[in-house]
Amino acid sequence: MKKIEILALLLSLCVCTTALAGEETEIFNNNEYGGVTKQITYSENDANFNKGMRKIVASYDSEGNKKKMEVYATKSHAEKAGWYKKVIYYWGRKKVSEAYSTDSDSAKYGFHKMVSYLDDNNRLEKREYFLNKDSLAAKLGVYRRVVHYDDNEKATQVEDLDIQGNIVVIE
Repeated sequence: MKKIEILALLLSLCVCTTALAGEETEIFNNNEYGGVTKQITYSENDANFNKGMRKIVASYDSEGNKKKMEVYATKSHAEKAGWYKKVIYYWGRKKVSEAYSTDSDSAKYGFHKMVSYLDDNNRLEKREYFLNKDSLAAKLGVYRRVVHYDDNEKATQVEDLDIQGNIVVIE
């Protein structure tokens, strides 16, 4: 639940980040979406740095719509929150958010990447956990665990999948 709250806070911060202080640089003028990609770097004096953001890389399409945002955490925030990088993809009103675990959180929880799929009302639809190779489930052939949620964000189904996407049954 804490990770969901952190994700919600991060998403709300990301919406307004491009308007806040920081050193902004255009790093691509014709990116994979046909638009520009900007990098915003925060120093220790910036409010966003104090909120845990070290750097943001935002990609836009040719119409100026945000398509992808990468958020890099400060070292202290990464240690506290358990992730060092988040990548958010914007698909119309839907979003997909990838969170990359720190080594300590990865060892503690057994996965190195978590992907959350949010509907157009910002509700969690599905979450995928990419397991560490040394986890017990991975040793049994599981590459990722997929949890499906209902409209109230209650887990309704859990699937363990191998690297090809086939269901793995653990007895």
